[in-house]
Amino acid sequence: MPASIRWGGIVALIQSAIGFGYAFFLIFRESTGKTDPSIVYESADANTWVGYGTAAFFIVVFGTVAAGAVNMMRGRRWGRGAVVMLNLILLPAAYYMFIENRYVWAIVTGLSAIFVLGALFNRQSINWANNEI
Repeated sequence: MPASIRWGGIVALIQSAIGFGYAFFLIFRESTGKTDPSIVYESADANTWVGYGTAAFFIVVFGTVAAGAVNMMRGRRWGRGAVVMLNLILLPAAYYMFIENRYVWAIVTGLSAIFVLGALFNRQSINWANNEI
């Protein structure tokens, strides 16, 4: 297994840890009765589960990515697709952060996504994924 696969997995685990942290923040915020005033709700009762639903979504997505990253780091090929998909989604998210003047977050998010994609799409990694190594 190429070292770039291991490094890509490490960065994907860090990204997943941040995603889990945000999910737990949302759960905490909902459980204390706080809401996000920027979210427009269709009815008064609709905002009851928005934070919990978003948190559950984050846990599922980042849980899948974390499992995939660990699997890759153990030398198995399953999980590469989940890690790639997350990082392909993080690139436009970084652009959105940039146009919203969140420069530090945009740079960190964008560079981490570019690093992981580069690690998983270099020649050695592709040969490994194709069972040629």
